[in-house]
Amino acid sequence: MSGPSNGPRPEGATPQSASSAPLSHSIVVPAARERLLEIFKREQLPREVGGTLEGSISGDLRLQQLLFYAMIDTWPFLSKALAEIKRKVRKAPWKVVPWAPRGEKADAKAEKLAKEVENSIWAMKPDPTRQIRGFEGTLDDLVMGYFLGHQLQQIEWDKKKGEWAPGGTKPISARYYGYPYEFHDEDRLMLDPSGGESGLSAYIDFPEHRFLIAVNGSHPGHPTLAAPLRALTGYWLAAVFGLKWFMQYSQLFGQPIRWANYVAGDTTAKAEIQNMMENIGAAAWGIFPTGTELHFESDSRGGTSLPQRELLKMADEQVSVFILGQNLTTTSGEKGARALGEVHMDVREEVVEGVCDFVGEILTHQLSASIVAVNYGDGRDDIPGIWAVYEQPRDEKAMAERDNALGITSGQTPVERQWFYERHGIPIPADGAPLFKEKPDPEPKIDPKTGKPIPPKEEKETEEEPPAERKEEPEKKKVEAADAGLSWRRFPANSGSLGVPRAEMPQIRSGDRASLVQFFRKRGIGASEETVPADTLKPTQLEFSPEKVRAALDYKGGNRSILVSEDDHVIDGHHQWQAHVMAEEDIRIIRLAAPIARCLMMAHRMPSTTVAASLREDLSDELDHPPRKKGTTLEKLSAAVMEGLTGVQSQWLGPVRPFFDKLLAAAMDETATDEDFQEVLQKAQRELPELFGVLDTQALREAMENAIGSAMLAGSVERYEK
Repeated sequence: MSGPSNGPRPEGATPQSASSAPLSHSIVVPAARERLLEIFKREQLPREVGGTLEGSISGDLRLQQLLFYAMIDTWPFLSKALAEIKRKVRKAPWKVVPWAPRGEKADAKAEKLAKEVENSIWAMKPDPTRQIRGFEGTLDDLVMGYFLGHQLQQIEWDKKKGEWAPGGTKPISARYYGYPYEFHDEDRLMLDPSGGESGLSAYIDFPEHRFLIAVNGSHPGHPTLAAPLRALTGYWLAAVFGLKWFMQYSQLFGQPIRWANYVAGDTTAKAEIQNMMENIGAAAWGIFPTGTELHFESDSRGGTSLPQRELLKMADEQVSVFILGQNLTTTSGEKGARALGEVHMDVREEVVEGVCDFVGEILTHQLSASIVAVNYGDGRDDIPGIWAVYEQPRDEKAMAERDNALGITSGQTPVERQWFYERHGIPIPADGAPLFKEKPDPEPKIDPKTGKPIPPKEEKETEEEPPAERKEEPEKKKVEAADAGLSWRRFPANSGSLGVPRAEMPQIRSGDRASLVQFFRKRGIGASEETVPADTLKPTQLEFSPEKVRAALDYKGGNRSILVSEDDHVIDGHHQWQAHVMAEEDIRIIRLAAPIARCLMMAHRMPSTTVAASLREDLSDELDHPPRKKGTTLEKLSAAVMEGLTGVQSQWLGPVRPFFDKLLAAAMDETATDEDFQEVLQKAQRELPELFGVLDTQALREAMENAIGSAMLAGSVERYEK
């Protein structure tokens, strides 16, 4: 690193010489002997700590800063917590943001300046031999300023290719800055270039563009009394003395109490017994005069509940709350933490983002402003910002579906092209640039016998044999096409119909009837077979087809039992039931022991239940139906779960589809944990409370298990048949 020409600081440097020092020369260059001034007693009494804290009001910050260093040096948990915060801040997404008026885009001039500043800060190089920090090390020191209350970093400038850039920064001891003693002066933080060597501080105002100054307080009082770490000094005393007392106790723990009785007035015997008692723990023997009575009393109490241990635990817990921002689960113990709320993260994101904002303010208004000023003067206002810019998670699929619903993708709702590309994070293609094909040419298949590419099929063959997915239309669409030529009538208003459209009614294949009854019984809903007058039942469906009723009257095959709820509503088999009503006949039913609302909900949860069935299925239980192919893709599984939970066709549930897709993806991902799945579900509850806020989680689990299980079974059968 081509560092600045620091050199040793001249003896007796005056404030005037420090103010006029060239940019390439450091103002503060500590001598080697000055490190002896950092000596600070690591064990202090409460009155000594109190004196240090009270003394800081004088403006001398040196002892308070050394006290904080001693706390970090002797308190492992505090050191660990601060290290975690620094690591998080280092990993934050730091970006140089060009200046622009609010709501507008930055112009080319501001973009160019931001690029120059970005190149400068990322070119900073550390020099461990001289305690010079690079950009990451500078972040660490400024984070410490957030908790210490004060932190000073000297900018070490380099000139490269005619432009000034920070080569690094160097932390400056509190000896070199403080608040003036003279009461008539303005109260402000000032620089002491001599480091107090003369015994009296010679304060001057900070020269421009030479230092990064971090000042933070936990309350609006004077900064000397508002340093955040002051709040932990009492707990540091508890940790230090608690550990010392705990070690002393550990040396004696388990040893019995010993005492001896001697003849009153025998001072010689007393002295001998006292000497032997002091050494009997190590020697395990003793010689006593005749008549001496020796007693040993063991302590039966355990060492699990000790005040020393509680002091250490309490101190560490306060660090967790104060530094890491952890919530009540910090002190709730291992049991019952979830009952108090979500399990907290090791470091709360809000705390890290708050520290990043503090550091970003210093980098923007001091470092970035200084880089611009030393190169372009003080006349520019378009100072780039240096901030940790956290990207908010976006649901890309939901965004695409919203664009489609609003008519943006179809062109019905015009929007700016640039806005649309930026919204989805897609770069706008340059003029003449080769574009990615919507349907790339397929790679030719190789004939294993000849090793030559197999020629593609003729266009005619392709037209005659469409892809399998186009052949396999959903059963529901087939029935809708078949129903399209029929006439439909609504049940009379006095019929007791619940008005559920036929498209949303459960259709149960005759072969699945026994499985459905078993499905209900496992969930506490019994079933019984009965024969009842047809006109005692009530419809659930909104409409019926007279043509289908006539077909049912003419049907000569065996009729199955229809499904009925305990409150006499028909669940499945409306046209067969209407045929019996017209013929004034009794009808065989399977009565489910639940109200119609619960029956509909449970019927839709059964994976084999659909909203489409042919007329012959609606009449006969003797037909041999080929097995229907069930989709095993994520989309088909998601549709099955949605329809199974809500009883509504998946095509009407577009807004909630992305959440079901994510739930299915998390459930099927072998690498996903329970916490991952819970996070997806909680996100759905936050963003769509109308559905997921009242979702029956047990029903969700059952629907997902059934849908995935059915898909696996269907896939196994399909592979076997092939």
